[in-house]
Amino acid sequence: MTTAPKITHAFAILAPVPEEHLLSGLESIQVQEAKGIEEPIVAFGSTAFNIFRKADELRGGHGGSLVEVFLYASHAEEQPLTPKATWHAIYVKHIEARNGRYPKERSYERPETALNGDKPVWAIFWQVQSLKKLNVPIPIKQFHGLDKRSPYQARFIPEGPLLVQYPQLPGSVS
Repeated sequence: MTTAPKITHAFAILAPVPEEHLLSGLESIQVQEAKGIEEPIVAFGSTAFNIFRKADELRGGHGGSLVEVFLYASHAEEQPLTPKATWHAIYVKHIEARNGRYPKERSYERPETALNGDKPVWAIFWQVQSLKKLNVPIPIKQFHGLDKRSPYQARFIPEGPLLVQYPQLPGSVS
């Protein structure tokens, strides 16, 4: 009998993802559930392979702990004056891109909006499960970079994935 990997609280990932891809990611989950896939995955492209390799190293490899991801909805129609993480997911793993693209046989894991005009520019694709919008957004200023003493500035906007200290949250997110 194997036990499911636990979620680490040693660190987390803070990442910007265009809002349209987050919303489309929810549709991707519904498509997978309709196909009978028990643990739907949503995959986002990135050139920040070093961040995800470091995350995998810190959690003990692909079979190690799961990592919480706090998502900043970039390119949103309404951007608050003080940036907030408004989405949450569980990072599962990353896979290498094939000529900059996601494997065609698994394209259903990509948000439909990301496939429209998808150019072969990505180094890796990071896969998440349990994608959801947070009931209570978390101000970016509550996050600290991993091994940093002070939190991000109140108006800091993440421009790529970041490894962060696990945030102090009033209630459980997961």
